[in-house]
Amino acid sequence: MRLDSIDNFDQMEAHQTYFKISVTFLFQAGSHGIYLPLTTAAYLQPATNPSAPSIIHPTTIIIAMPQWVSSIFLSLFVLLQAAATAVSAFSLSSAPSLLPSTYTIHEVPIDQSSQDNKQSTSIGERIKNGESIIQIEDLVTPDECKYIIEDVLRHDAEPTTLEKPGLVRLPTRAAAERASAANIPCAAPLSADVDNLLHVILKRTASVMTEQIPSISEVLFDGESVCRLLDSEQLKFSSREPAINIYIPGGEFLAHKDAQAITVLIPLSCPEQFQGGGTSFWSQDSRGHRVEDPTIILKPSAGTAMLFGGCVTHAGVSVEEGTRVVFVASFSCATEESPVILEHRDIYGDSM
Repeated sequence: MRLDSIDNFDQMEAHQTYFKISVTFLFQAGSHGIYLPLTTAAYLQPATNPSAPSIIHPTTIIIAMPQWVSSIFLSLFVLLQAAATAVSAFSLSSAPSLLPSTYTIHEVPIDQSSQDNKQSTSIGERIKNGESIIQIEDLVTPDECKYIIEDVLRHDAEPTTLEKPGLVRLPTRAAAERASAANIPCAAPLSADVDNLLHVILKRTASVMTEQIPSISEVLFDGESVCRLLDSEQLKFSSREPAINIYIPGGEFLAHKDAQAITVLIPLSCPEQFQGGGTSFWSQDSRGHRVEDPTIILKPSAGTAMLFGGCVTHAGVSVEEGTRVVFVASFSCATEESPVILEHRDIYGDSM
């Protein structure tokens, strides 16, 4: 059993179950029955639980101390706090990390001609111009993918009138609230556990953007840290996003543009679990999806994120067999002026 002093949820390792123990000491002051509360808290991590995301179970213990032992316990309490801090620092520094500190990033050109500008432009500029797709390998772990898929498939979600047959979009709870306020049809939101996990994944994505690809913040978010914008709720998302899209045979997402600063698309299903599927992209000089076949079709491994700009025409390729599950979030800075995305355009995109 390990005692960790952890300030916030983001410091916790993935796939751990933490029990938060709050101990309140009531020290008697004088002989008048007045107690002075002194509270401390710690997290107990009993074991690794790879089938679930980090979860906190709160427990509170209250201990009343009579006056004759108060002075002794006050001294011991100070010593115990110092010891707990030392043990926590050691255990946190010595524990192996379940997530890498840096991720492998690849740039995939949508059009080879865009590589002519590669030396003179930044990744952020190439994303903005619709020239490249950025892939972040293994951003979501296999256990996280499995947990999300099992949870969303456990519920028989009903598609709305906005989806074509074979596709269901399950929004996060915040996305569902925004859709309801705008009177947009919306499926039942994701479970609280998956909702929390997707927020962790989105924060992880924002961290990679900020730390490993700083030109994304510089070019697409006016120099603002994507992490800070997410934490301060200054990002605006496309309708009913962030969300999980579930494709079954016949399910597809017709060609469209997201018209946001950036889109994060993360397949959670292994390519071996379905036939067909994948995401198709059209280059900026293409004559359009009605006339030309896609310039490139990508079907990355489960957990590999794809980042691309809002001007890129793309589509979810029809699934022939099996089930394909993906996480999607398209967003811009909340203060940025962007085109109003009508719901039918968000789905079909033909008129954009």
